[in-house]
Amino acid sequence: MEFEELEAQVESFRAERAGRQYPPGFQLFDSMTATDAELAAAEAALGTRLPSKYRRFMQAFGGGVFSFVELLPVRSPDSRDEDLLSVNLGAYAVPNFVAVAPVGTGDWWGFVSNDGVCSEQVSFVDHEDGAAQVQFGDFYEFVLTKGLRVAR
Repeated sequence: MEFEELEAQVESFRAERAGRQYPPGFQLFDSMTATDAELAAAEAALGTRLPSKYRRFMQAFGGGVFSFVELLPVRSPDSRDEDLLSVNLGAYAVPNFVAVAPVGTGDWWGFVSNDGVCSEQVSFVDHEDGAAQVQFGDFYEFVLTKGLRVAR
């Protein structure tokens, strides 16, 4: 899938929900976007190249709430919140894995990293054994399926 197709799916999702009433403070999207410089700094700190589709997504849509999935922002606007570096350089970091979205059970979705390059595929990592299982072909497929609940 190309970025333009993802963008069209997001716009369609937004249009379908335009005008709906939501509880106070509820947002469908947080949009904590990342700059080239922030992504480069994250890659340097993590010691790995992030997938191109993930980079493009974070520049256009960003982290935080993305409808039905929570995505780690590259840089948290509030130092008390988790972000890409605090999770992946923290005490519970999984070796050779870059976590980008919590599952909500202590498990993570993210990218396997080998030789300083992340896979384009999105994997699920179980917090108990650290085993990574490929779940999605790329980041766009992941956010469409988990975030927008578009059947693929």
